[in-house]
Amino acid sequence: MNTIRRILLSAVGVLTLGGAGTALAHHSVAAFDTGKVIKIDGTITQFRWINPHASIKIDGKATGPGAQDGLWTVEMTAPNVLINEGWTRTALQAGDHVTLYVNPLKNAITLKDGSQGSLYVGVVLADGKTLGRVDGKGAGTNR
Repeated sequence: MNTIRRILLSAVGVLTLGGAGTALAHHSVAAFDTGKVIKIDGTITQFRWINPHASIKIDGKATGPGAQDGLWTVEMTAPNVLINEGWTRTALQAGDHVTLYVNPLKNAITLKDGSQGSLYVGVVLADGKTLGRVDGKGAGTNR
């Protein structure tokens, strides 16, 4: 009986460690230039409060290194992490005018929908409330 129990516990351990490695690799920010911050003043076109990552689409005027005006897709972290930073599923609505701070992709490409890809750093909401970093510095603690 002890042998079967040890085998089962070992199998669970291997599966758990294997899943953790996949999860850690999935949540990498290596594709983004966390040393550059782009400021986008614009209008929210979509806010998705879903796992494994929430996301934002914003259309606006962008300033900063390599910034391009237009549509941006902004990857965020998981909703359960965002809640701890003050986010709610209704924090953004399509049509809201906000100022969003993002890290651009290291190798800027245009995504299939015509947007530029980026990583969330911070936001000044329509009501003036701030979430994340809005000081122009990189992502840092937002992961």
